[in-house]
Amino acid sequence: MKIGIVGLPYVGKTSIFNALTQSNAETGSYVARQRTNVNSIKVPDERLEALNAIFEPKKITPATIDYVDVAGVSKGDMKQSELEAGFIAELREVDALAHVLRIFEDEVVPHVDGSVDAMRDIETINIELAFADLQIIEKRRERLVRELRVKKAPELSHELIVLERCKETLEENIPLREIELSPEDERMIRGYGFLTQKPMLLICNIGEDQLDHAEKIHTDFAEYEGKPKTEVVTLSAKLEMEISQLDEEDVQIFIAEMGLGESALVRFIHTSYHLLELITFFTGNPNEVRASTLHQGQTAIEAAGSIHTDFARGFIRAETIHWSDLVDCGSLGKAREKGLLRLEGKEYVVQDGDVLNIRFNV
Repeated sequence: MKIGIVGLPYVGKTSIFNALTQSNAETGSYVARQRTNVNSIKVPDERLEALNAIFEPKKITPATIDYVDVAGVSKGDMKQSELEAGFIAELREVDALAHVLRIFEDEVVPHVDGSVDAMRDIETINIELAFADLQIIEKRRERLVRELRVKKAPELSHELIVLERCKETLEENIPLREIELSPEDERMIRGYGFLTQKPMLLICNIGEDQLDHAEKIHTDFAEYEGKPKTEVVTLSAKLEMEISQLDEEDVQIFIAEMGLGESALVRFIHTSYHLLELITFFTGNPNEVRASTLHQGQTAIEAAGSIHTDFARGFIRAETIHWSDLVDCGSLGKAREKGLLRLEGKEYVVQDGDVLNIRFNV
């Protein structure tokens, strides 16, 4: 999974990136227009520790998330063609966007538009992303019109119809993630990587002095949580960056003292999984216990292929058990004695928390 972090300048994007990835990327340097920060994190999952006790492997491999932090975007930026070849092209490769909204006040670092107004900022970024998509649509549309003048091609005609619908949607100030497309229509435009079609995570970046009002602030953006493929998270980037620099033991003490319950970044990760409709499955043996991700609805053979192409090519069966049942039994042997291990075929829909042992022959 790869998530692109976007937003206006001076909203705390890089602070959130640093907190997520425990990096030390420079903050506050808006002049670095083409700078992009990229890093990965290991997804915390307490289930891995429980399975570690079962398999006692040589290593544990968590699932990972890649974060891409691009330079701040301001009004009119998408009219600069060089950006399409730069960080915008990178954003087209991500699975979702995280739009950082500035809620905090800071006299030392003024807002680029003169005042803090998150609703206005949402509109600004939406317009910029839509403009970037419209540029792609218009270029492709012109090419399709030329080609259809000289030959009849039903698939190209269909693509033109889909692009016309996308164009009209964006011109009505509606992001593409909010329209329903058939699987065939989706396939036709998937390669364009439209920014407004990507799931959107709105991050309300509050100040430490606003922590007591976090729930109220979150409620102010509830209307966006009702929109398709959109979620909202409220956190303090400055505070989370400080937490990320602490040792694990000190983190728990600090969180308890602040009355936070859990790190907001853990909620961020969980919300990202929900937004992208991802699940986690596990594989385990004496060499390794691994956590892997799939989209909801994907099958055992797709899970096998995500581990290694040979597993999918020679797939026979998947020996399957839910992680909690395995932990309750204490071992695969006891689970097998109790009849809790199931043999599933290639069409089996993998469930969150499944432990799979892929049987294959190549």
